[in-house]
Amino acid sequence: MEMLYAQLFEKVRPAIDSKIEEFKQFRYDTITGEELWRFCVQKKWRKKNVEQLPLHEVIATLFSVSPSDIVSFYQVEFLQSSEGFAQINIDDLQQLLHPMKI
Repeated sequence: MEMLYAQLFEKVRPAIDSKIEEFKQFRYDTITGEELWRFCVQKKWRKKNVEQLPLHEVIATLFSVSPSDIVSFYQVEFLQSSEGFAQINIDDLQQLLHPMKI
């Protein structure tokens, strides 16, 4: 199953790259394509078989994600982890909570 995810990821990579460029325009420079993909797989498609989704639905979902969706997802995931704030750098936390302003 992991190989099919990788193949689909590469197939929609241009859409992912486009969305990451959009995030950069909003000063969310630290979100990667892999993080966007992981968010969609684990949050948006968690109850679906990703390999069976129509390509247009995969791309529409990618384009519908906002930076705040991803930030919220990773914040909750981080807080639910057993490590909590033990390993976070204060500068990283500030960047996460207050992205660069224009």
